[in-house]
Amino acid sequence: MEPEVNFSLICPECGVGNSPQALNCLVCDRDLEKTLAFLEDDSFDLEVTIECLVEYRKNFWGTNRTGKVNQYHRDRMENLEFGEEISRFKFDYEGQRKVLAFRKENLEKLKALIGDSPG
Repeated sequence: MEPEVNFSLICPECGVGNSPQALNCLVCDRDLEKTLAFLEDDSFDLEVTIECLVEYRKNFWGTNRTGKVNQYHRDRMENLEFGEEISRFKFDYEGQRKVLAFRKENLEKLKALIGDSPG
């Protein structure tokens, strides 16, 4: 039986799957050392790194990125809440309340990665 090949680390730049141990993307050579996960969702894609969350906004239909990018440094995030009934991630950032709507499976992945601790 051949070993299973795992390409679960998605490159935030080009969308290609890489092995979880990859230092750089196989296709575009983007540095992946700090990328913990990449979550593709309906209205945005979210890159989870050691230092921050990077939100890549998508158009209304969720088919293309708009070019708008929001970056949230994890050490500045406060009052983290993970919604159970409605899949929402809420947090305070630089004096504003932020709310990100997630698919349930992506919310669970994010919760497992960052839990109740911002850093």
